[in-house]
Amino acid sequence: MAKIANLNDLKNITSNITSFSHAYLFNVNSLDLAYPYIKEFAKSIILQGIKDEKSPEFQDISYKIDNDEFDDLYVVNPDTISINTIEINKLLQYMQTKSIRDNGKRVYIIYGFERLSRDVSNKILKFLEEPAENIYALLLTENVDKILSTIISRCQVINLTFEEKKENIEVIEKAKLFISELIDKKNKMIAYEYKYLKDELTDRLAFYEIFNQIEVIINENIKYKYEKNCCDMFHMSIFDEIEIRPLINILKITNELKSLIKGNINLNLLLDRYIIEVTEVLNICKK
Repeated sequence: MAKIANLNDLKNITSNITSFSHAYLFNVNSLDLAYPYIKEFAKSIILQGIKDEKSPEFQDISYKIDNDEFDDLYVVNPDTISINTIEINKLLQYMQTKSIRDNGKRVYIIYGFERLSRDVSNKILKFLEEPAENIYALLLTENVDKILSTIISRCQVINLTFEEKKENIEVIEKAKLFISELIDKKNKMIAYEYKYLKDELTDRLAFYEIFNQIEVIINENIKYKYEKNCCDMFHMSIFDEIEIRPLINILKITNELKSLIKGNINLNLLLDRYIIEVTEVLNICKK
């Protein structure tokens, strides 16, 4: 498997592609680590043919993709979207709709493809067998053995290993400060006033990294309650007064938010929702 440690590694792969396939199946070691890179791969497809990187068109499309505001990029995450009839119909409709841009390319990304039901997989297979012009599929799996052989045969398979980043102390500290404020609530600040996350609300990847660390911190403190053993970097005494069950509920809320960040949902709204749901859990456990 090709090892990917940074965006340059991915660009070395895409730079050698003269013509993109209509469908790719990425077999990866981690969906979370793959997230920013696959988005860049999608960007490479969409921007192919626009040679001048300084042109207004290139800059506008690039900005919209980075901020999840681009209509020709559709993301599905089975972790949080139970692929029901309504959702799959939205995706199938997207796959049949052409871009409003002249010869514009449309890309759909499905994370955790092996988690889709056989029925949904077969519906997508039909489009892989008869690909529409300028429609590209990027399918991601952590277990290629669970993918239907008929799906695999219609895709170009790329095996990628994404390397873990070294712990970012600044991000960890920012995550811990946010958790402290949220649990303590001495300042009683509402969502948009949380100064520790304000900068990240304009950067989806940075926001994701913060909540990835929050998830790790909560996990470690749950572990501490069970085993009295926790990495010093992540242990927070503020969790000592919270029982395990509420902590597990907060962990679930955090995990769900992390998955939703990959979609096109407004980050301010996500933060509002997270604070409300965590506050409800904390209020219940105080009663």
